[in-house]
Amino acid sequence: MKSDMDMSRRGFIALSTLSALGAGIDSSDVFGADRTGSEEIAMYRSRAMGCFLGAAIGDAMGGPVENQHYLRIAEKFPDFQDLIRYDTPGTLLKVGSSGYALQPAAGTITDDTAIRIQLARYVLETDLPYTATKFAPWLSEHADFSNWWNVAVKALKRVESGEVTAEESGLHHIQGGGGGWWQPIGILYAGDPQKASAVTADMCRIWKAPLEQDILSSVVAGQAAAFKKGATVDSVVNAVMDDSGPLAKKLFTRAVDIAAKAKNPTELYENMYENCLVRSCKTEVDGPMPERLKPVYNKDKPDYNGILFAEQQPLALAYFVYGQGDPHKTVLTAVKGGRDADSIATNTASWLGALKGIEVWPKKWVDTVQEANLGKINLEQMSQDLIAKGLKNQTVRLDLM
Repeated sequence: MKSDMDMSRRGFIALSTLSALGAGIDSSDVFGADRTGSEEIAMYRSRAMGCFLGAAIGDAMGGPVENQHYLRIAEKFPDFQDLIRYDTPGTLLKVGSSGYALQPAAGTITDDTAIRIQLARYVLETDLPYTATKFAPWLSEHADFSNWWNVAVKALKRVESGEVTAEESGLHHIQGGGGGWWQPIGILYAGDPQKASAVTADMCRIWKAPLEQDILSSVVAGQAAAFKKGATVDSVVNAVMDDSGPLAKKLFTRAVDIAAKAKNPTELYENMYENCLVRSCKTEVDGPMPERLKPVYNKDKPDYNGILFAEQQPLALAYFVYGQGDPHKTVLTAVKGGRDADSIATNTASWLGALKGIEVWPKKWVDTVQEANLGKINLEQMSQDLIAKGLKNQTVRLDLM
């Protein structure tokens, strides 16, 4: 629970139901002829699609090189500039394994997007407020767990059995993982980083203890802030920092400072690995700096991952800063940095997509990811449905766009 959080600033916000929805959403109800010319709605639509599809692009591009040291990626994938197949020589993880891609085609999503789709379905099919108390049983009843990370499913089973409550489950759960699921909340609360943060902090308690609640909710605050008119890379970073508790702010600041000084990707990776990799971490929002992991590149033992948010999310923000709004520089830098590359690139790309809109992404990337996953999900349609839901709920701050 968040009893040791700064509740005056980051307490959970009681959300009243502003609009009751039926079983489904008809996008035409929202994007009617009298509203499609609205500059604010056009901006919201572009940025929401940029955020949602950008996250899928980052996931699909990072998946094949997940779990690797940046030096191995440079050695095995010297010409890596695009979405690649999961059976490309040099990949380490097995297609179809728990929490990974279910097919080898380039553009295929991993568990990050698969679970994000379940979260999107939850908010599309239910009414406000969105809480851990409602989310856990909905997942147990409705979610498709075929591509879930098994560790995350265990938390839900403990809640379902009555062993723990949804609100306290994260206090008893292994930390790390699940950082790339939450873009739908940033989209529904676009322009309102405080509410986006509060809703995320509540819902993620199923899996997260206080520090990772704090880090994750700040990530989503940055996504929501990116929708604001006049937003920049710096203003998104400031929104993340402003929403962060003491330890999270130190971790983000360290990573951003390294990125701001880096002259090239190699220098960036060297300094990030030397200073920001994490072996272990306490769970308090104002706890000590994490135990550092000394970087080692062992060609005979190539598996090299890190899933703790104290490492993962500062790396994501650093790559966003380094990319300075350029899609290739931003996403490819995040992906080639290795470690939990799909989850890291998911959030790096979602900030950029929310900031710049769908137009920022190369058409080839969007089309490849959309087509590769149509058998499971229509990503473009789901992003449109989320846009309609945000407008229907009246949680989107169009007045700030």
